[in-house]
Amino acid sequence: MDDLGYARSRVAELGERFCLTFVKGVDEREALARMGAYPDTVGERAGPEPAGHAAALTAGAWTLVIEPGGAAGSDHVLLEAVSRGTEAVSVLRDDAATPRFTYAVKGTTTVAFDPSFPAPEVTWGSDPGLLQHLMQAVGLREPAGEDEETWRDAEAKSLVLAQRLTGVRVPEDALAGPRLSARIEPWFVGGPRPADLLRPGPRFADLFAAAQAAPDERKRTVAVAEVRRLAGLLGVAGTPGLATALDEAARGAGRPVPMDSELGRHVRTWLEAADPGGLGLLTTALRGVLDRDADVALRAALRPLRAGGSLFDPDTAREAVTAALRAS
Repeated sequence: MDDLGYARSRVAELGERFCLTFVKGVDEREALARMGAYPDTVGERAGPEPAGHAAALTAGAWTLVIEPGGAAGSDHVLLEAVSRGTEAVSVLRDDAATPRFTYAVKGTTTVAFDPSFPAPEVTWGSDPGLLQHLMQAVGLREPAGEDEETWRDAEAKSLVLAQRLTGVRVPEDALAGPRLSARIEPWFVGGPRPADLLRPGPRFADLFAAAQAAPDERKRTVAVAEVRRLAGLLGVAGTPGLATALDEAARGAGRPVPMDSELGRHVRTWLEAADPGGLGLLTTALRGVLDRDADVALRAALRPLRAGGSLFDPDTAREAVTAALRAS
């Protein structure tokens, strides 16, 4: 059978945006749980998946998780969490962005690249050259000249690569019959993402200089104070469990919020708000401030300074944070 032709058909069938995640050695329920499935949403379904849901299918020694219209599995932080103790592969198609292929082993991204331009200099991971021979075999390579269209069929080629790695062929009409599925929420899986952190820039030069000179204890104190301030502005500072979680973060003992905890249930409502507004800033900052790395916690807590808006004056807040970091 023509592997590429078959893969083209599956890509066309799944549509303009989807993510396929292959997880080795776990069953369907465990694969969904590793992806951040809400336990109360796990069940057998038929027909189109609701937004935010993923379906799981057993495929030999692997479980295939399909996100129609979703992209959670392409997040390398989530995939690393999914791969702990095993292996995981994800293939993303997103016609509004860029495709992505990621292979993670035992909690580490081994190889990740954009299949439409898989140049060695932009392929990353702990062993970026590991799959080069397979990539070449399926036609995943950078163009030799400007007129060479090696980007065509990028997603189909990456699907063939996933098949070579896993021995799993995505079935035809994979979502046509009953299958186990659930709503997934990556917020509860893995730590902060790079985009969650405040990045250096001319506007924040003084702040970053102050942070670099500050001891870890002060960084954590300032980070927690900022998240408390944001929660107060949003009227949710009294949320059960929030004060305790922030107290632990201030001591450097922060830990992820369990989705079945009282705080976790409130976070879930914040994440599912129709118009999250500042709650989106809060959930992102909260996940980051719980990290035990003081620099990560501080940069995550200060990420809302790039947004500001109607909640607060970001320039005034920036100056106040810089002064707090410099305080003796």
